[in-house]
Amino acid sequence: MKHFIFLTTAMLLVPLAHAADLNAIRLSDIKAMEMAVPAPAPAPAPDKASQAALDGHYFCYGSSCAITTSATNVCSDGIRIVTETNRSGYTDSDLSGWADYQRGMGNSTRWSDPSHQNTTATGRVNPFQTAYVVVPRNHRELLHRTAMVCVLDTGKCITAEVLEIGPAFGEISVGAMMQLGLNAHPANGRYEGRISYTFPN
Repeated sequence: MKHFIFLTTAMLLVPLAHAADLNAIRLSDIKAMEMAVPAPAPAPAPDKASQAALDGHYFCYGSSCAITTSATNVCSDGIRIVTETNRSGYTDSDLSGWADYQRGMGNSTRWSDPSHQNTTATGRVNPFQTAYVVVPRNHRELLHRTAMVCVLDTGKCITAEVLEIGPAFGEISVGAMMQLGLNAHPANGRYEGRISYTFPN
């Protein structure tokens, strides 16, 4: 019985001893033991090589599909283009407006487009006044949809209709190039930069 009383007394005194130890610890001691938590590191910006690896790939996510191209050509398909000139410039009002735009950009104002066709996959349109997108044959389901077209280097975006079929993504109309502030010459106006195309489903 004496052993039991001793053991019980010891068990009761142990927590009191620990409590006495805790009471002896000062707040300054606790603060001194705290480890500094490092600030969260900022997320690394995606490098150009990683971005370029995704260029040319057609992705669908949520309610839209998208693709980014590393270069864009100019398309003038649509109405018949007559390049008659007089002393003041082109007699055609569309070509005159285009020449003024090109002149303001410091680019060539001499029209040439050996691959021009007088119609598109969706009919006759005005390539100067209509911002349209060309899509490849295996994505003809996109015809007549509206696309968001953005120049990634400048952040400039426009909406454009999908009105023509071509060999690949990465071709837009003269009018679309003008709205984006790019060289709109069909022969030498190729834009060597990244442009994204988003097509809502």
